[in-house]
Amino acid sequence: MMKVMKNLTALTLSAALVPALALSTAAFAESDDGMQMQDQERSSEQQRSGMQQSSGEKYLSGKPAGGSYADELIGQSVKHRESGEEIGQIQDLVIGKDGNIAGVVLSTGSFLGLGGQKVGLAWDQLQQSQEENESVFYVDMDEETLRNAPEFRSDQEE
Repeated sequence: MMKVMKNLTALTLSAALVPALALSTAAFAESDDGMQMQDQERSSEQQRSGMQQSSGEKYLSGKPAGGSYADELIGQSVKHRESGEEIGQIQDLVIGKDGNIAGVVLSTGSFLGLGGQKVGLAWDQLQQSQEENESVFYVDMDEETLRNAPEFRSDQEE
């Protein structure tokens, strides 16, 4: 009788453990599939953005989608948002310690490149839009406001 009881207990435990093990294996497989899917999505995103990873290094294979080259930004017109009037041109980019664009130097109030002043604006003051396949920048300041702003002085001018 004792032997039958032990066998019955062992059978009951086995019956309880088999489904639990099967479920945990299925959950692990789903988790592994999810991680593989995330890796594939990340790899696809890097390829779309022009970045590839090799040996822990990151290389650009081209300009990321929606990205710009510095020389495409420098010389671009900056317009007053409400009037659409051109109030300056981007003369230079200011790059922060984090490697992101911190701001721009605008040349404003000049005529044929003469008599204007340089004004520094934080990057978040400019709104960029695409018009006829060309970047256009807008600010909420008019030309008079910019003329009254403090002049930007680069390290080289001090």
